[in-house]
Amino acid sequence: MRRFLILLLALLGVAFAAPGPVDVTAELRTAHDLVVRSLREYAAGQREDAFRTARAAYLDHFEYAEPPLRVLNPDLILEMEYRFADLRNGMKSGASLSELRAVAGDIDDSLRKAESIVNGTGVLAPTLAATGGFTILFREGLEAALLMAAILAYLASTRHDRLRGGVWWGAGAALVATAVTWFAATYLLSIAPISRELISAITSVIAVVILFYLSFWMLQQGDRKRSAEFMRARVSQAVQSGSLGAVALVTFTTIYREGFETVLFYQALAVASGPVLGYMYLGIALAALALVAVFAVIFRLGRRVPTQRLFPALVTVTALFAVAFVGNGVRAFQEAGWLPVTNLYGRVPTLDPNVAALTGLHPTVETLAAQGLMVLVYVVGFVLFRARGQRHSRRGASV
Repeated sequence: MRRFLILLLALLGVAFAAPGPVDVTAELRTAHDLVVRSLREYAAGQREDAFRTARAAYLDHFEYAEPPLRVLNPDLILEMEYRFADLRNGMKSGASLSELRAVAGDIDDSLRKAESIVNGTGVLAPTLAATGGFTILFREGLEAALLMAAILAYLASTRHDRLRGGVWWGAGAALVATAVTWFAATYLLSIAPISRELISAITSVIAVVILFYLSFWMLQQGDRKRSAEFMRARVSQAVQSGSLGAVALVTFTTIYREGFETVLFYQALAVASGPVLGYMYLGIALAALALVAVFAVIFRLGRRVPTQRLFPALVTVTALFAVAFVGNGVRAFQEAGWLPVTNLYGRVPTLDPNVAALTGLHPTVETLAAQGLMVLVYVVGFVLFRARGQRHSRRGASV
């Protein structure tokens, strides 16, 4: 009985001495920041400091977030304990920086998953992921359909219908090449000798450049006409040879360009989607169904698709993705140690991690400044574009 009372008093003492409610999200994000800092210290040759920082990330922060997470997903907690241990042991044994970055990348993925478990994915993050998955494939697929329609129309107008088979063979080969490119890119990025943060940053930058170009390309009213004329010139050269292979090659290069862009955009979006990646694939599936209907209208029913009405919406979404990828790119450069970090935690509203990843709105001065600059560039570019269009209209009216 005496021992029981002593044990009971001890348990009560622990209970009353325990800290108050823990901000799990804040602890997880601090653990993430400390893991990033430990890698920087390790890269700078400060191995002892790096080990202590990595240990603090686990003992001083992640452990405080463990109790509620252990109830929600005990397997994830056990997995993360091993990963944190691998990071510390690797630093202690002098492992290569690339090996430690791979372990840290796994920890980062698990921390994001843990934060999603605590906060829930909500509605906005899945909606953004699905919208992104739909828009990318639909835009690129629509463009491919219009280009194929232009090629087939030229063959029909020049009475070279016997070469139509080359168009379909070329398009089929482009789709196969696009799928191969996706799997090859995914594999090569997984074994690349540089950190995944740097890979994500570079991918985002390239995607932003292409998205910026596409935004203003779609705004040009006469661009479809110039594109069709350019396509006719290329097809004309292939037709002169009278070869199915030549027509197939022209179609292949035309469609594969769209496919390559699609792979690049999805690589960047997949990184941002994280735990809601499944909704991105849902958007892709819906876009595929929509494209089947569009293809049927264009190639079977012989009707024109009102693409001029679609382009303004596609331009808007494309611009929003460019702004999001800018924020994610800057954030990835920060995590790779290439850019400074000026945290705004507690001073600006903090978004759900999934929403933040999909919108690029991270609470640092550098990411928000980059996105603000991107928005400014879009606004100025749009104003200049409209002004130029009005000047051309006045000149046409005066003539």
